[in-house]
Amino acid sequence: MRKKYFMGIMAAAAAMVTMAGAGGVAYAVTAATSAPAVIVTGPDHQRLTFTLAPGGSRVFRLPATNDPVRIDLDKVSINGGVQTPSEVFSALVNADANNAGISWIGTNSDGSQAANSTIHSSDITNLMCGAHCLIASLDVASINAHALVLRTNAATSVIREEYVINLWY
Repeated sequence: MRKKYFMGIMAAAAAMVTMAGAGGVAYAVTAATSAPAVIVTGPDHQRLTFTLAPGGSRVFRLPATNDPVRIDLDKVSINGGVQTPSEVFSALVNADANNAGISWIGTNSDGSQAANSTIHSSDITNLMCGAHCLIASLDVASINAHALVLRTNAATSVIREEYVINLWY
């Protein structure tokens, strides 16, 4: 039995050597298996849920630096309706660990996108209620503290509203 197992291994090795001569397939297999292993055990996640009064705000810190953080925001409908054009807005944000700045790509609730950094702006992404109508905005609160702030617009928010923020890092 051991002899058959050994012969099977020898045949597989011979086949790899033959394939290596015919196009380098064995080299690709060897190169792929010799790369350092990266083990992903699942996404790191934080979920914040809170209610903001008109004109209110909530500051939170980014959970990571020098590592992009995805931020998904939602204004939860409590009246059974749906926000027009959308209730969701999001951003991909990176804070430099050396406090040099924060950069992002933000997607507003109307689908428009903008990329920027604290060199030029502090406005990351917005919850819109139509053209030139702002319900809430996600802005940079502090570069050094790696903090962001969600602010509601008192002119367009007349009731306390629930917000959900998911941070993926």
